[in-house]
Amino acid sequence: MKRKNWLGWVVGLGVLLIGGVVGRADADYDQALRTAPQGISLDNIFVPGTTSNNQAAVVGTTNPAITGTQAAKVNNGKKQFGAIWSTADNVFDLTKDQSASMWLYFGNTGKKAADGMAFVMHNDENGLAATPTFGKNVSGETLGVWGVDTDKKQTTPDKLATMAIQNSWALEFDTHLNTSTNYGNTGDADSFDVGIAGPHIANNYPAATSSYQMVRTSTLLPIYSVGYYATQTHEGLLQGDYTLLANGAWHHLSLDWQASTQKMTYTFNDKDPVSGTAQSGLQATAKLDLNQIDPKNTGQVRWGFTGATGDSYENNLVVIEEVPGLVDARATTRLTDTTTNQVIQDGDRLKGQDAFKLEYQLAYLSGKQDWQDVQAHLQIPDQLTVDAGKIIYADGSTATVDLAGLTDNQVTVKLARALSATNATATISLTGTANNLKTPVTVDSAASTFSAVNGVVTADTPVFTLNPTLELYAASLSGSSVQLEANEDAVMKGLVVVPEGVDLTNADMTVHTTLNGKRRPDFQMTAGDDPSSGRFDVTVAAADLQSGQNTLITTVSDPYGNVSNEVKFTITVSRQLVFQTVADRSSFEETTLTGAYQRVKRTLDWQVEILDTREAGAKWTLQVTSTPFINQDGQPLAGTLSYHEGTDRTPIGTTPITISRGEAQDADVVTNVVDDWDDESGLLLEVNSSALASEYSSTVTWLLNDVP
Repeated sequence: MKRKNWLGWVVGLGVLLIGGVVGRADADYDQALRTAPQGISLDNIFVPGTTSNNQAAVVGTTNPAITGTQAAKVNNGKKQFGAIWSTADNVFDLTKDQSASMWLYFGNTGKKAADGMAFVMHNDENGLAATPTFGKNVSGETLGVWGVDTDKKQTTPDKLATMAIQNSWALEFDTHLNTSTNYGNTGDADSFDVGIAGPHIANNYPAATSSYQMVRTSTLLPIYSVGYYATQTHEGLLQGDYTLLANGAWHHLSLDWQASTQKMTYTFNDKDPVSGTAQSGLQATAKLDLNQIDPKNTGQVRWGFTGATGDSYENNLVVIEEVPGLVDARATTRLTDTTTNQVIQDGDRLKGQDAFKLEYQLAYLSGKQDWQDVQAHLQIPDQLTVDAGKIIYADGSTATVDLAGLTDNQVTVKLARALSATNATATISLTGTANNLKTPVTVDSAASTFSAVNGVVTADTPVFTLNPTLELYAASLSGSSVQLEANEDAVMKGLVVVPEGVDLTNADMTVHTTLNGKRRPDFQMTAGDDPSSGRFDVTVAAADLQSGQNTLITTVSDPYGNVSNEVKFTITVSRQLVFQTVADRSSFEETTLTGAYQRVKRTLDWQVEILDTREAGAKWTLQVTSTPFINQDGQPLAGTLSYHEGTDRTPIGTTPITISRGEAQDADVVTNVVDDWDDESGLLLEVNSSALASEYSSTVTWLLNDVP
C-alpha cells in the first residue's frame, strides 16, 4: 500500500513538472513574437508543407515597434514535424547570384532545448510534401530533413539516405546533441552527433550516403549481439556553448550564393539582436554539388525551413528579411562634416558644433516586384541634433521629412513613392549640428531599418569620436617683439589657456610655428614643474634668422583638433656689413723661373666673401694692402703684387687700394669677390727677370668700408 502511494506521488510530480515546462515554453513563444524583429509578410511567398503531420504555420507577430511582419512557426511542441517552403513563384535561382537574410529563434531553454531547425534547398519530387520517412514516430534527430535511423541491422547508409528529403542540401542549426553509442541504443535515431561538443551549425546532403557512417557495436549480455548506429558528417562546422542558439534571443542569418563558383556563404549572428547593428558573427562557405540538389539541371530549387522534435522541444520561429529575387535592395549611410567637408568613416572624428549631413541612401537593384510602401525606421546616432530633412528620388523629385515625431533620436519616415527599375534610388538627407561636450565621447554605430511587406534592409552609421570644440587662448609672455644682435638665438615664452573644467595638460598640447611664412617642425609642450601650467618656449636658432625683421607666428592645438588664436612675435636682428668668409692662407702656383718677366697665377684657395644685411641702397668698398714678399732669410722678391682689371694694372703696397664695390639689396646679399677673377684678372704676382728661386710670403690685408 505504501509502495503504491509512493509511486502515485512520483507520477503526480512528473505531471506537475511537465505542465510547468509547457507553461514556460508558451510564455517564451509569446515573448518571441513580442520581440520579433522587422521582417516581411509571408503571404504568397511561403506556405506550410502539405504532409498530414506538418505542424508548421505562418503566424502574426505582436511587436508594436514593427509593421507588416509575419513569422514562420516551424515547431513549438513535442513529437512535431514542421516544414515551410517557398512557393513556386519564389524558388531559389541557382543560375544567378542570390542573397537572403532572416532572423531565427530557438527558444530559451539552453541545454534542455531540442532539436533545432534546418535551412533546406531541395528538388524532392514530393514538392511541398517533402519529408523524411518517419514511420510511426517523428525523430527529432532528423531536424525534419535528414534520414531516419531506426534499423539497427543496416550495415550501410544506403537505406538511411533514401529516408531523407531527396535531392537536397541542408544547413542545420542543431540545439540538441544526439550522442548514443551503445548497443542498447542502436537504431534509435540518437547518434548523429557523436564527436560533437555542443550546439552547432553544419551542412551536408541529407540524401547522400556520404553524409552518414554506420558504426558497429556489440553486447555480450544476455547473449552476444551486433548492431549498427548512424553518425552524420558535419561539413562547415561552427560550434558554441549552449548560449549559441537556444538563449532566448533572435539570431540573424545571411546567405550569399555565388552562381559562378557554386559557393554558398552563410554568416550567423552578423547583426545585434537588440540594436540591429552589424557584427562579425560566425561564417563558413560550402561548395555545392548541383548534381546532388538539381540532378535534372532545372537551375532552381525550392527552399525553406524544417524542424522536428522528440520528447523535448523548443519554440522554432523564422522571420524573413530578404527573399532572393523578390526585391533586391540595398541601403547605405554617409555622414559628412559639412563644416570641414569631410566624410566621416569608422574611427574618424567629428567636432562638436560642426554642421553635418546624414544621408540614408536606398537603392533598388532588381526584383520581381517594386519596393513600395517603404517605411524607414531611422535611428540617428547619439550626439547629433537634426533640424531638417528631405527625400530626394532618382528622378529629381523631392519631399520634406516630417520631424514632428522625432523622439530619442528616432523617427519613422514613409516613402511616398515606390522604388523600381525606373525610379531606383531615394536618399533621405538629414541636416543638423553635432552636440558639444567638454570631453570626447565615442558615438556607437546606429542601425536603421527600411521595411516593406516584400523586403527589409538595414544600414549602419559609422562609429566615430565626437570631439569637443574648445576655445584655446594663446599669448606671448615675452611681449610682441625682441631686438637681437647677429648670431643670437631668439626665444619667445608663450602661454596657452584652456577653458575651465577641461582636463588637458601640457603633454596634450602641440605648438605650431611659422617663421617668415615658412612652416617649422611642430613640437609637443613639455610638462615642466607644473604639467598644467600652459607655458612653453619657442626657440629660433640664429642661423634661421635673417637680418632685420623676422615674423614668428605661433598657434597651439589640442588632441581634439582645436587651434588657438595666432600669436605674432617680431624678431629684429641688427643689420651688418661683415666678411662672411676670408681664407686664412692663399697661394700662387709654384713656378720655375726662366730669367725673364713672368706673371704667376693664383691657386684655387683664394676666398673673399662679403655679407651685407643693411638696408637696400647702402654702399661698401673693399680695399687691399700688402707687405713686400720675402723669403725665410728676409730677402725680398724681385717682383710685385698687382691688381689687374681689364687693361688696368695697379700695384698693391701698404697704401689701401680699392678693388671692389657693392650695394645692399632688399635681401641679405653675399658677394664672392674672387668669383669674377680669372687667370688674367684679380690679384696676380709679377716676377722680374732678376728674381731668385725661393719660397716667398706676404701679408695681404682686406679692408671693408661702409661708405656713403
